Amino acid sequence: MSKENKKKINYCVYCGSNVDENETYCPKCGKLVIKIKPGKKIPQTKTTQELEVSRTCAGCGSVITSTILDQCPICNTKLEKIAEIKKAAIQKKPGLIFTNKKLELEQKFILKKETWNLKEGINVFGTCIYILVIVFFLLITLISFQLDTTTLTIEEIVLNQVPELLFGIYPIWYIYNKKHSFTKIGIYSNSKKILFGMLIGLLGAIVLIMLNYFSDSLIYFFSDVGWDPFNVRSIIEEQNQVIRNSDLLWIILLTISLSIGAFSSEIVFRGVLHNALKQKFKNDFYVILLVALAYSIIMFLISFPIGLSFFLINFLSFIVLGIIFELTNGNLSTTIFTNVFFNIVMIILIILYF
Repeated sequence: MSKENKKKINYCVYCGSNVDENETYCPKCGKLVIKIKPGKKIPQTKTTQELEVSRTCAGCGSVITSTILDQCPICNTKLEKIAEIKKAAIQKKPGLIFTNKKLELEQKFILKKETWNLKEGINVFGTCIYILVIVFFLLITLISFQLDTTTLTIEEIVLNQVPELLFGIYPIWYIYNKKHSFTKIGIYSNSKKILFGMLIGLLGAIVLIMLNYFSDSLIYFFSDVGWDPFNVRSIIEEQNQVIRNSDLLWIILLTISLSIGAFSSEIVFRGVLHNALKQKFKNDFYVILLVALAYSIIMFLISFPIGLSFFLINFLSFIVLGIIFELTNGNLSTTIFTNVFFNIVMIILIILYF
């Protein structure tokens, strides 16, 4: 091609196609040709392979480039939907989320079916505690108006187990609704793991019984020397006497409610909180201590001031359960059976001995 012909060639600013100097419209896209000075670089349009997406959250203003997330990982506000045809054309690269502090990879916020995301787990745990508190105060109100609170009854003891029965329902519903796997909270259908969990759980229950005996001994010792500000010893003795004098049906009902409560508690604190914190802390013992501390504080707050006397035993017991959970590679059936065996044995000991 001669130099004279080269000078007659122009470019379309819309699609970048070659256009002869004597043509008014682009032969490819049909748009009006804009005359430009020779030597000026023509901006090339992005091909569909180079397209990107950027969405701004209407709730908190976070900028999200992910095509996978349907809601804001910061405030959970529903995001504007992206057309499937646009998703297919967008360049494949990791999405980023800007939270006005720093950019985070979208993988940090994507929900997985087998493991907890830290923010996801904390949100589920927080909802469970919210349910626990609401049910607890509703129950206190009901007992105050409907039952004679001057004398402890077996009905009141059984009703006091209701908050722990209910607050473990939410994680199960959450996993079922999201179509996630129940291995996320450590529940396996493997019969060998369940059998192994029962055996270790029996040994764990013995350790908890020894800790409980140690706790009661301390309470009785301090009571004998005249230091029992919350009258805990008389409360324990009154509760044991009520259980011992109750009908067999009520004792069975109490045992069942304690067992379901143990199952519920382990799901929330071990299956959700423990597994979620493991995404943040590499040291498993830190996780065990944090979960034990969280449980002890919550039990102390909802049973203040008497709960102060049981703070240490709750803390130590949950450390033991956390260690068992880790030693069995997150097998929740182990700690559930530990709690269930412990409650059954304690009821039997109360009836036969205390």
